Amino acid sequence: MSGSQPYWYNLSTQSVQRADERPSEDTLGPFATAAEAEDSPAVLLEHARAWLESEESEPFRQMAAESDDGIDYA
Repeated sequence: MSGSQPYWYNLSTQSVQRADERPSEDTLGPFATAAEAEDSPAVLLEHARAWLESEESEPFRQMAAESDDGIDYA
């Protein structure tokens, strides 16, 4: 991020923020460009889906399947 202020993506407002705005717990980042920050929810979803399909997630999928909350995590 070579000297310039990074960008953050605010999940609550669904908008890009500059680093001079204090990041909250609802932000993703930092990102080098506004475009990277804007694309971050889609990238995060892509990574989450890949993880769910990986062997690493198997213990968590088993725990979810055994829970009584009725939510299908698979």
